[in-house]
Amino acid sequence: MLLTICTIRQLPQALALGDSFCQYAANTSDKPLVLIGLVDDPARLPAGFVSPYPLLSINELLGPTQLEALSAGYTPTEFAAACKPLFIAETFRRYPAEEKLLYADPNIQFLRSLSPVWNQLATANIILTPFITRSPGDTSWPDEKFFQNIGLYSSDFLMFRRSDETKRLLAWWADRVQERAYVDFCAGLCLDQLWLMHVPVFFRDVIVVKNPGWHIALWNLPERTIRQENNGWLANGPEGQNQLVQFVNFKGLANPDEGFFRTRNAYSFQNVLMFYYCWPITASL
Repeated sequence: MLLTICTIRQLPQALALGDSFCQYAANTSDKPLVLIGLVDDPARLPAGFVSPYPLLSINELLGPTQLEALSAGYTPTEFAAACKPLFIAETFRRYPAEEKLLYADPNIQFLRSLSPVWNQLATANIILTPFITRSPGDTSWPDEKFFQNIGLYSSDFLMFRRSDETKRLLAWWADRVQERAYVDFCAGLCLDQLWLMHVPVFFRDVIVVKNPGWHIALWNLPERTIRQENNGWLANGPEGQNQLVQFVNFKGLANPDEGFFRTRNAYSFQNVLMFYYCWPITASL
């Protein structure tokens, strides 16, 4: 099943993500399960709005006092990061028959069958994707030092298999981020994702997927090339050639102030042009 979390403003993107997931989900004869976690006041939803997917409000996870304290101390982005492990753990609790859970931010869109994605969880408890898979090796920015501030792995896409180890991870992660999800580089803090650097060391059966067809985004375009062939979009990169593109993260494409990559000098015109060519997928959001 798929879980995403969003504010009311991000709901159109979350719905588009859910639609792409249902289109390409595999290994099920039933309608794929999609759950949208709402890190916002549900009373602010438009009158008469009916979601095609179940909504889980943060009001159902936190008591009024805790909710007020966290929302008052955090920006909306930090607040969502502080609540992410709670939503993931609650999803496993509410859907006891589901053994595998895919978390994706609303900026993500799936482009083809998810069978290869699910197959990774056959031997893993947790799946991570790195921001970059090689050193830029030049004066391009962002470089390695930048990722030491924001983390090695993106928390925009995560996968979990139900297990005692996963339960232990989620409890640890929730404890760390609930009061330490600020963006404060001097204090060694950056949302929920900086903590993910510890996961391959602290927990068992963690797989880091470096396939260039996974999680294509503005921050890793310098190390990848994308082209369209008869059998779909193909990506080349340090970890493989002619890999089918599984999913794309459009964060920062329409809004340069979104995310951590406001200033960039590493992109070739060809790569950015190809990325924009994919944009009609989400142009209506």
